[in-house]
Amino acid sequence: MSVRSINLNLIPILQALLREESVARAADQVGLSQPAMSGALARLREVLNDPLLVRVGRSMRLTPRAERMRKPLDQICGDIERLFQHESFDPATAELSFVVAAPDYLVFLLSGALLARLGEQAPGIRIRFVDVPADLPTWMEESTIDLAVCGSFGFWPDLRYEQLFRDRVVAAVSQDHPLLACERITSADLMAFPSLNYDTRFTSSKREKKLMTGLPSLDWAPQITTSQFTDAVLLAARSPTVARAPASIVDRLSQLLPLATLELSDEETEFDTGMFWAPVLQDTEEHVWLRSLVKDCLAPFACGVSEARLAS
Repeated sequence: MSVRSINLNLIPILQALLREESVARAADQVGLSQPAMSGALARLREVLNDPLLVRVGRSMRLTPRAERMRKPLDQICGDIERLFQHESFDPATAELSFVVAAPDYLVFLLSGALLARLGEQAPGIRIRFVDVPADLPTWMEESTIDLAVCGSFGFWPDLRYEQLFRDRVVAAVSQDHPLLACERITSADLMAFPSLNYDTRFTSSKREKKLMTGLPSLDWAPQITTSQFTDAVLLAARSPTVARAPASIVDRLSQLLPLATLELSDEETEFDTGMFWAPVLQDTEEHVWLRSLVKDCLAPFACGVSEARLAS
């Protein structure tokens, strides 16, 4: 017999009859009148081809089949109730792993705060960072990547998005670099010095189409490119190399290395940094928590890069 041919409203009625072994008490339990319960019992007897309840003296008794049905029916009803219960997520006790796609500099900026937060608030949560793929929506549809944190350049309009902070591209140089003597720096001035620039293709595929951000400093490709912003910034600390990189990472590394920052005067260098996620994860509790965690960790940068530096 197909489940589609069965009136599923009879299931809680059957459970009440088998528990109470009384039409009157079962009717009270499910909120039916006695005539309605008697009619439901008649339909159950027809469907199951078994009387279920029979009168013995002044009381009703379950048939052998009805006795055998009690335990599995209670289990089935319990499973159905749990299926429709509201799921609760407690990061303090959860054992979960998340995959977050982010460029190297945002991993660096996030990790310090995440290590402290996870250790104190969510010891069973694991976060794995990966590079941001150009076909990010496909990875998210397949549930391979849970969240992406990166610059927003209009690549993935179908994903959900929340802006986190405004960043800008600057030129990082050593503290004794000749360009520091110039009052006004243009992108043409940078061309006179070697540069290791970020490859905006996001992945290592040679045949993948390059994603153009619209920012000349990010889209320009020198002889040598890298998938890591920090590679270029580290190289610039003690050489004539110029590193084009987000101000957020240059400001942070300037606290550790002999670096200076140059602002470009001839082009718009600002861009938004935010979170991307699949629409299906919009209201999932653990993913709402993950987005809130990332947002809190990057909150100092929402005040501006210089203020984030002071807050760190």
